[in-house]
Amino acid sequence: MPKKPKNTLSPRYKARVGYESEYALVKKLVGKGWPGWYAVRTPGSGSGKMAKPDIIAVENGELYAIEVKSSRKPYVMLNREQIKRLLEFCRMFRLRCPHCGKEFAAKPVLAVRFMGYGWEFIEVPENIDHPIVIKRRPKDSSS
Repeated sequence: MPKKPKNTLSPRYKARVGYESEYALVKKLVGKGWPGWYAVRTPGSGSGKMAKPDIIAVENGELYAIEVKSSRKPYVMLNREQIKRLLEFCRMFRLRCPHCGKEFAAKPVLAVRFMGYGWEFIEVPENIDHPIVIKRRPKDSSS
């Protein structure tokens, strides 16, 4: 993680923490080294007019479009516009099997890194039209 500055609310620090979380998740998926498990970060996601997720991943043959958030707070919210862009990407980004002709679309996923607690993953329903709030699970005190 980047060195913590005096002002943790600075846009520059927040962007850096976000980038580090995206990179950590890509490393986690790629680090398995298994065939059919891979991920790439899409630079500039969330900016501009083009809908694209933070990460595109293949996990055991399943295609995922992943929006990554990170927070020190006990919750994270994905607003309507972010959800709309993620779902739009999944509708537009399709693959077709050259052998059977079947089409595959990416599954929309929200990945949240709660600093000091770990990751939470939620598949985003296609018909959702309201913000999503993800709450951090308490640390497991038994370990």
